[in-house]
Amino acid sequence: MDPSLLRGQFALALFILLLALLILPFQDRSSGAFVVTVLAGMVALVFIGVIALAARWSVPRLPKKEDKRRR
Repeated sequence: MDPSLLRGQFALALFILLLALLILPFQDRSSGAFVVTVLAGMVALVFIGVIALAARWSVPRLPKKEDKRRR
């Protein structure tokens, strides 16, 4: 996957998470907006996890040390 695309997605997810965490303390716990903000934060955390996994899977694996010695 393109690294610039992953970087942009990570920035978007981080932006959503930070805004949700910034707004959360100022909302009434019995309001619907509180629930929506908590859900937005949870979705952003899951999105960050998916992006991290996609970045990890897109990087080619390094050869093992044993493979270098055989050559």
